[in-house]
Amino acid sequence: MKVLNEILNADSIVHKNEVKYMNEVIRDFGLEGKYENDVKSLMTLQALATIRELDVELKEMVAKMMGKMIVIDNDINYNEVKLYNAFCESCNIEKNFNVDEYEDVTLSGPFVNPEGLINI
Repeated sequence: MKVLNEILNADSIVHKNEVKYMNEVIRDFGLEGKYENDVKSLMTLQALATIRELDVELKEMVAKMMGKMIVIDNDINYNEVKLYNAFCESCNIEKNFNVDEYEDVTLSGPFVNPEGLINI
């Protein structure tokens, strides 16, 4: 939940589809009302350390969930992709987010405004 929350907030825009997806994940894992304080108090590095210890199949599931969070709002934001790739690298997940796999979504951030890299 922590890494999904980080990706959700990476572009400083919280889209209703992102919230809906987050709620689906919460429901699927049976976390209703049980996770919020833990997510707020958990440091991102702690979450990544926990993910790093998971088996390969669970790491793949985490990568898929992060990837879905990136595209669920029909926009791929540069900051979201940057976080995804950094999280995968940190957790020893053999994945890189490939923007070219998604033709029906828009790109935002430095993907379309390279001058934005100066502000990062």
